[in-house]
Amino acid sequence: MPAPISRRILMQGSTGAAALSALPIAAQGAADQNGVRTLIRLHLNENPHGPSDRAKQAMRAALDDGWAYDNEDALALRRVIAAKEGLKPENIFICEGSTELLKVAALLYAGNGKDMVAGLPTFLAMPQYASRNGGQVKWANLDAAHRLDLNAMEALVGSATGAVYICNPNNPTGTVVDSGRLRSFVESVSKRALVVVDEAYIDLADDPDRTTMVDQVKLGRNVLISRTFSKIHGLAGLRVGYGLGRPDVIRRLEEMRVSVPNRMGLKAAMASYQDSEFLDYSRSMVRGCVTYTCEFLKSMQLPYIPTEANFVMFDTGGSSVDFALALRAKSIYVQPMTEPFNTWARVSMGRLEHMEAFAVAARAHFKKS
Repeated sequence: MPAPISRRILMQGSTGAAALSALPIAAQGAADQNGVRTLIRLHLNENPHGPSDRAKQAMRAALDDGWAYDNEDALALRRVIAAKEGLKPENIFICEGSTELLKVAALLYAGNGKDMVAGLPTFLAMPQYASRNGGQVKWANLDAAHRLDLNAMEALVGSATGAVYICNPNNPTGTVVDSGRLRSFVESVSKRALVVVDEAYIDLADDPDRTTMVDQVKLGRNVLISRTFSKIHGLAGLRVGYGLGRPDVIRRLEEMRVSVPNRMGLKAAMASYQDSEFLDYSRSMVRGCVTYTCEFLKSMQLPYIPTEANFVMFDTGGSSVDFALALRAKSIYVQPMTEPFNTWARVSMGRLEHMEAFAVAARAHFKKS
């Protein structure tokens, strides 16, 4: 049976993320009749539909060159991304997962006594890193529709503010702010601070072309867009991300980077980026599971937040920790929230059979309680 885990550990971080990696591997899941340990991972916003076949082929082909440092693949990927986005290679920063970009940006623009502004709840990589490196984070609560409150965030921007963080679609709510309002926000706030727009889930948004702030980069605004190959591309384990920004911002990031992506990851990212057929397939699979999950939650009369990402946040009606522990006993991991959403949980989209297993386990839990 799974090893016991305390409520305190589960509640670490705003979404308790540390808890879900705290158990040793041997404790993560139950063994089947053949002794094979199984686990349904619905807590980390991964995409089990990837990597694509083309990405896998690219990885295999890269093995023979694994002995050599990579000098060309990152530049090639920059060029391909720039061409698609209507930018230049000097507008592109290739990094080891988008988390590296967020942390470097936090160190440069929001640490050492500077302020940064962020919504709550949101993805914590940048705010936490800023705080750990001498910055002060000013938090703005979400609005009544669980969206980032841009008016409240703008009101917090002051003379000491170095960066503002906008996760759009937001994690863990999956909500998207009005694109017109965000553009006016960027135009105004970027004159006083760097606006970091995290678009990790942009490919899953209802209208990606309207939602993205790439046009603000083209206009020369002081804005940095963060993206990743971990979500729709299904390459989370290979750690490849990228940023879009003005050349002067990109140069500062390059000067402070702490690592470079691996050759295999870059090859896979290049193949996946150009594989429109797989991306369409991946998007349709994720959206199908979102529809299934929301219909289930509706049938259980559990309030949930309409999402434009690969996860759904919903109200369990009780302790989200108890709910997470109950599902963990069945080898299904979901993400409990903390105050002020301590009755809410976030479930990531797996394959359809994973979501069916989640529904069965959740129904059993609520029937028992």
